[in-house]
Amino acid sequence: MSQHRTSRRNHITIGANPSELTPFTFARHTIACERHPHRNEDSLITDEQSGLAAVFDGVGGSAAGEIASQTAAQAARKGWKRLLQRVQKGRRVQGFLQDCSEVNLCTILEQLIIEADELVRSEGAHRAGTNDLATTVAIAALCRPSNSKGYTMVFAHVGDSRIYLLRANEPLKRLTSDDGLLAKLVENQVVNDADAFRIDQAMRAEQLSDTEYSYFRLRGGITQALGGPLPPTIHTNKVAIYPGDRILLCTDGIHDNLIDEEIEHILRTGARTTAARLLIEHSIRRSHEERELTVRAKPDDMSAVVMTCRF
Repeated sequence: MSQHRTSRRNHITIGANPSELTPFTFARHTIACERHPHRNEDSLITDEQSGLAAVFDGVGGSAAGEIASQTAAQAARKGWKRLLQRVQKGRRVQGFLQDCSEVNLCTILEQLIIEADELVRSEGAHRAGTNDLATTVAIAALCRPSNSKGYTMVFAHVGDSRIYLLRANEPLKRLTSDDGLLAKLVENQVVNDADAFRIDQAMRAEQLSDTEYSYFRLRGGITQALGGPLPPTIHTNKVAIYPGDRILLCTDGIHDNLIDEEIEHILRTGARTTAARLLIEHSIRRSHEERELTVRAKPDDMSAVVMTCRF
């Protein structure tokens, strides 16, 4: 559709000519909301050669959101390049970290996010001309464990950008938990995990009670972000990755419009090179649906990175 334009300046790819023999295929796509087609408040990082991917969703609904996500993405990109230069010194081509024990990747990702948070507060605020700017982040780095045929993915997030894992013969698994209203309600024992998931996945208002519908409508409110009033609590974890696995990093423009079952179907059936674009196309179609059909329709910036483990 002509009114939807991808903002390439918010798509940062490290490494100009990724090898066709890399063990992972990266598919990525980002598009600005049709309400402001020339301003994409999402940003992406992808590095197929060294195994890094990240999505950022600027908060604020104005140019400040765009600046926040760009600033955070640039900070993470520079920090990652410094790490590669230090750890892989002397190599002509920088590839995956060959031994996960070489560095503490959880600590590294935490540090990248801390640096990004500080730059959003300083340089980002200066560029935007306001302190009222923030961005979410979901970031993942791949490495090869010693004496293993698979890979380890270390990941971190702040806010409500998500990371999913799809494995053959297993249901889609959400690896991150949003910093948002529903998580806070679970923490305060207002609802349980099952009810929070059911509310989050609702398609129509009649599936929910009046109170639950009020939670659904407010579920997009996040409790922390980079550049916020307080330094963020950074969530980190890691998971084994095997051939055939697919990993999705996405902003809420995807998972607000699509339920997990729909995301799983697209990831399972889409080609590894087009899965990210397909997710955005389906999300755009959903965002245009009438309220009589679904309560999920939400015009928004939309970004997705899909990593497929080939061998």
